[in-house]
Amino acid sequence: MSRMRINQVEIREADIFEILLDSFPDMIHSVDDKGNIVYTNKRTQSLLNYAKEDLLTMNIRQIYADEGIDSLEKGFLDLKERGDKTVESLLKTKDGTSIPVEIRSFSIYDDNGNFLRTFSILRDIREIKELQNSLVHAGRLAAIGEMASGVAHDINNPLTVILLSNEMVLKEIGALQASLAAPMDRLKSHAEDVQRATASIRKLADHLRNFSRCMAEKYESIDLFESLADALFITQSKIQSAMVATRNDVKKGHHFTNGIPNQLEQVFVNLISNACDAMADRAKRELAISVVSCTRNGTNYWKCDIADTGTGVPHELREEIFQSFFTTKKKGDGTGLGLSISRGIVRDHKGDIDLTSKIGAGSTFSVLLPQIMPSGM
Repeated sequence: MSRMRINQVEIREADIFEILLDSFPDMIHSVDDKGNIVYTNKRTQSLLNYAKEDLLTMNIRQIYADEGIDSLEKGFLDLKERGDKTVESLLKTKDGTSIPVEIRSFSIYDDNGNFLRTFSILRDIREIKELQNSLVHAGRLAAIGEMASGVAHDINNPLTVILLSNEMVLKEIGALQASLAAPMDRLKSHAEDVQRATASIRKLADHLRNFSRCMAEKYESIDLFESLADALFITQSKIQSAMVATRNDVKKGHHFTNGIPNQLEQVFVNLISNACDAMADRAKRELAISVVSCTRNGTNYWKCDIADTGTGVPHELREEIFQSFFTTKKKGDGTGLGLSISRGIVRDHKGDIDLTSKIGAGSTFSVLLPQIMPSGM
């Protein structure tokens, strides 16, 4: 084996390679065809808080968070077949702390094409996730700020019903005092109006409070009908002020996915808001929402379409609009973060956002989310 001299010490090239890997700022590991760890660098050892000797006796499944094991198993099989793969996952330290990581993996084969082992580079993305969460929260606040002018109108309507109904109740009570023939049906009707109007205000207040605050990232079974209905509720002032006709063909109790409710709601709020903006100067302003089933790479998805009759997106911009800080809006009208954040959220949910568009005819943003069976079935 060839040798080179460094500081008057003979070091084999293999040793130099290991020194370079140990000095690498990201985690690196290699596993055999059974998933047993056969190599880790010092960064892996320090972040996971395991000694090298311990890691070399462990299986890769032991350093991944429990919620990521199923994805790990599927990803490992894909990697053996495809040769390379880039995913996000969660590692688990010795004390049980979860570390979000971006993983770029490669397969190594022998001369006959038989799989030998993987070689993976793992980047700690905790800071990126914190920044993304801050941007998600900022996006919620921006949506609330945009709808603030319409909130007074939305609150004043039910308040007017409450005041008028209460006035009628007082009149009926006066009539009741003057006559034994109590107008009970009218009293009941006025009371029901008050109850409905009060419930409307409470719903608006609760929704604003929940949508604006930072929520714990807890995945749960979600009916997409609920997410879309809530997004339409949040954006109803903008829809009305833009004079957009809305058609929602999504039925309750049919389309379930696993996700974080607030995050998926924000995705739909962003897309609906963008659709309204795209139709601002159009004579025909129609927003159509639908969900259909589709299959991609062997996985069943719900395809949630948000279709508008806006100006359309030029072909050369159809990927660029998903980049951070890119915007086609006038200066001061947008940050360019909406679509970038939305696609990031959907990809975190193991899905994606597609765009089909025709200049002068409108655009359809399709949110693809994995299908699940509803709980209890």
